[in-house]
Amino acid sequence: MYPAKQRWLPFPNETFPATVLQHAPDDVDYVFKLADDPDELCQAYHLLYREYLNVGYIQESPGKLLFTPHHLLPTTTVFLAKSQEAVLSTATLVHDSKPSGLPMDALFHAELDTLRAQNRRILEVCSLASDRCAFSRRGIQNFTKLIFLYCVFLDIDDVCIMVNPRHVHLYKNRCEFEIFAEEKYYPKVNAMAVALRANVHKAREKLDRVYLKFSYQHKLFSHYLSLSIALDASIFRVFGDVQSSKTCRNPLDANVINRFLGHKADALSDVPLDFKKLLHESYPGIRI
Repeated sequence: MYPAKQRWLPFPNETFPATVLQHAPDDVDYVFKLADDPDELCQAYHLLYREYLNVGYIQESPGKLLFTPHHLLPTTTVFLAKSQEAVLSTATLVHDSKPSGLPMDALFHAELDTLRAQNRRILEVCSLASDRCAFSRRGIQNFTKLIFLYCVFLDIDDVCIMVNPRHVHLYKNRCEFEIFAEEKYYPKVNAMAVALRANVHKAREKLDRVYLKFSYQHKLFSHYLSLSIALDASIFRVFGDVQSSKTCRNPLDANVINRFLGHKADALSDVPLDFKKLLHESYPGIRI
C-alpha cells in the first residue's frame, strides 16, 4: 500500500542522465512533447478545428481555430505529437478548480460533483484530435497511452474523459478507464457522449513498485525510442518531481490570447464572471 499521506510515488531523486534523453533526428519519426510556445498551440487549435469540422462536430468559422475557455487557463497542459515541425496529434489536460470547473461539466456536472463531494482531485483529458492521414494508428495508440501514464503520476485522484460511445472500448482497453456515466446527447457537437473515469490510485497499484524507479524511467524512454518515437525531456519532469508538473504553465500571455480571441470572438461569451476574473488575474491586459 502507498503511504496514507503520500498521494503519489515519484522516482527516487536520482539524476536522469541527459545522454539518455538524447536522440539523433534521423532515428525518430515522431516527437511527443508538451506545447511550450504559442505557435505550437496555434497548430493544435487548428488541428482540432480541422478534424472536428471533418466529422461534423462544428461549423466553419473564419479563424479556423478551435479552443475553449479552459484552454486559456494557466494550469492547462497541451500534449503534442509532432513530425519535424508539424503537429499531428493533440490532447489537452485540464485541472478541476472551483472558478472554472471542467469542460465536461456541461454534460456531466452532477456526476463530477459526486467526486468533488469526496474531495477528490480531478483531471479531464479533452480536445483530442489526430491527423490520421499523416499519423499512423500505432503512433496514435502510443500517444494516447503515454498521456494516460503521464496523468497517473500527477497529484490527482481521478482522470475523466468524455468520448463518443463508439470509442469507449478503446479507452477501456488501453488506459484503464471505466464508464462513469451513461451516454447523453451533447448538443454542442450534435452527438452522443459517454463519461469515462480512471481511478489513479488503482492504476498506480497495477504498476509494480520495482518499476517505479530510475530503471522504469529509462525503460519508458527506450521503449518509445525503439518505436522511432522520441519523448521530450519536459515530459519526464512529472516522473521525477511532481512539483515540476504543478509549475508547468500554459505558454500564453495577454497578447497571444487577444490574438486568438480576435479569430474567435465568441469563445468566452458564456463564461461565468468568476472564470473571467481568473483569466484577468492570470493575464493582465486580456481583452474580454
